[in-house]
Amino acid sequence: MIEIDSNQLYDEYSEYRNRLKVWKRNHGIFIKDIQKLERTVDTLLNERLDELIMLRQTKRQIYQERADLKLQQAINSLKYFSKIELLASLSKG
Repeated sequence: MIEIDSNQLYDEYSEYRNRLKVWKRNHGIFIKDIQKLERTVDTLLNERLDELIMLRQTKRQIYQERADLKLQQAINSLKYFSKIELLASLSKG
């Protein structure tokens, strides 16, 4: 059951991550903010991968939970920016 949750989290992460290119194109004025968000998300993903490596080495479930937490933090950052992007789009038109 936990593996399904992890896969769903990763799919959600991938969906938001793919939106970054669109955000860069549509909101060029915020390019530095978007790049900072990218670096933050990349850092969280690298930390997640470190936790998954520890999971493979030790087989302890705590590392899976930590990895999922890192991924959820990345998703929350992307969701927050997505809401800001929506507000910016609505204020244009």
